[in-house]
Amino acid sequence: MTSKPAPENFDTEKGAPQHPTSDELLPPIEPPNAGFILQLFIVPGLIVLAVFLLVMAIGWARSATEDPLAKVQALRQGNQARWQQAFELAQMLVSDGGESPGLKDHVELAKEISTLLEEELVAASTDENSVSLRYYLCRMLGEFRVDEGVGVLLETARHDAERDVRREAINALAVLSHTFNSMVPPQEIEHTKLVETLVELSSDPDELIRSQTAYALGFFAMQHEADARLVLELEKLADDLYGDARYNAAIALARLGNLRAVDAVVEMFDLDAIAISIAKEKTPSLRAFKRDTMLKNALDAADSLRSKNPHVELLEITEAMERFVERASEWKDPAPVPGVLVERAKELLAGP
Repeated sequence: MTSKPAPENFDTEKGAPQHPTSDELLPPIEPPNAGFILQLFIVPGLIVLAVFLLVMAIGWARSATEDPLAKVQALRQGNQARWQQAFELAQMLVSDGGESPGLKDHVELAKEISTLLEEELVAASTDENSVSLRYYLCRMLGEFRVDEGVGVLLETARHDAERDVRREAINALAVLSHTFNSMVPPQEIEHTKLVETLVELSSDPDELIRSQTAYALGFFAMQHEADARLVLELEKLADDLYGDARYNAAIALARLGNLRAVDAVVEMFDLDAIAISIAKEKTPSLRAFKRDTMLKNALDAADSLRSKNPHVELLEITEAMERFVERASEWKDPAPVPGVLVERAKELLAGP
């Protein structure tokens, strides 16, 4: 059996540990020198100061990046992430500033964004970063409760080379109009080129532009003392060759109680017409979403037409809803029709 090694400082002859003396444990006492003091006090102090300055710098940088006006100025610097910064600012506006409420009423911010969009529109850059930037600048201007961006949105809708940017400019005008209509009391958007531009866009060769314009016309036509030309263009679009343009126009006309909407509303309940309208959507979920949205809008339009025309017997719409109820269970592709839509149709049929 091997013995364990003796512990350090253990005297095997005496069998007891030998404790070191105090002289062996402590170093010789010497006065502190300058280097020691530097290490003990000054160096840690410098480290603390550096950390403090770093935290302050991060705070200042964060404050600058969260300042919406500073964000707009940063967008002028031409870096490759401009569209991402524009997206972040757009999200701030959608949430009305988050921790900085009141952005939607920020006149100076709306003016700065409008000026930047005008500059980008003149530059007419076609690289993806610039196109995305213009797209999100349009979206921002639609989120305000002030109308400083109307002029440049009209110009962008008419003259931008990119279809998606033009569509977003038109959509921003629609959102802005809806916001003004919803104010208490409702406010009107006025611009010397507003009606002229919308009339021009409603006859655009691009079917998607016409469809988006029909959507926007519906909100501007609801303004107090709206120009009669807006309703006239909606009536024309209700017969447009492009289905989505017809349907957007019909929904708008129905909200006004205009009976020129009837034919297109009846069509929106038709299985074959819906199949054609949703065919271009890339996924089954998108096709189902568009179908259900069409049916919901058709039901809303039918309700509006009947309530605003109580003395008119709208047999075509009644029969279209009855066919929808009868065949709803057969509509399995791309997904079953939601039961809530069928129940809504039944309620409308049972009503006065």
